[in-house]
Amino acid sequence: MNLDNCVDGIFITGTGTEIGKTVIAGAIAASLKHAGVNVGVMKPISTGDTTDAQFLKHAAQVDDPLVLINPIQLLHPLAPSVSARLEGKQIDQLVIEAAFTKLKQKYDFLIVEGVGGIAVPIKDNFFVAHLISQLKLPILIVADAGLGTINHTVLTVAFAKQFDLQIAGIVLNLYCRETAGPAEQTNPAEIERLTQVPVIGVVPYEQHLDTPNPNIKFLADFINQHVELDKLNVVIKGYL
Repeated sequence: MNLDNCVDGIFITGTGTEIGKTVIAGAIAASLKHAGVNVGVMKPISTGDTTDAQFLKHAAQVDDPLVLINPIQLLHPLAPSVSARLEGKQIDQLVIEAAFTKLKQKYDFLIVEGVGGIAVPIKDNFFVAHLISQLKLPILIVADAGLGTINHTVLTVAFAKQFDLQIAGIVLNLYCRETAGPAEQTNPAEIERLTQVPVIGVVPYEQHLDTPNPNIKFLADFINQHVELDKLNVVIKGYL
């Protein structure tokens, strides 16, 4: 495996919540693991429960304690700033940075999943975008495949560019064959035209993955079938 000139991680963000970031992040981890990459996962902040972090841990088949993968765990399924306020807590960035550093030292490639979209406030005027900038990772944007996604995706790309974030690609998720129409057919090309960012995959909803512990081989094969990871604008290519 040639690691020369390769980034050592990627941050998975989305155009909103419940967009399928966790499945995409976990599936990429499973694919890289299957390819022989020493890959780790991280969910810096969770709100509501730790389901996403547990899914990532299973997908990557790592033995790290959940508190390292997911160092900030908040009870309310709200924006972190609001959830922390309701709990009377302060979100400590140093805790996130320490966990991130420890995981980076252990793994050759680290997949980090955000909470909500990049404009979600973590505390005060500190957004997810600020966290990505501090971690110095390129981003993969997960967006809905259907009607309305052009607006959401273009806005997400524009916001990312305000923070000088490197955008590795876009994945359109939750494609439904039964209801797909002109929007689903034309969205990939139109989003690429408007953002100048490659759409590297259109991923259908898969019921078999709607479980805490999906079959790892199925997960890896699924992402490889629907997402062209070698088209990412970062050199994950060196791993695949």
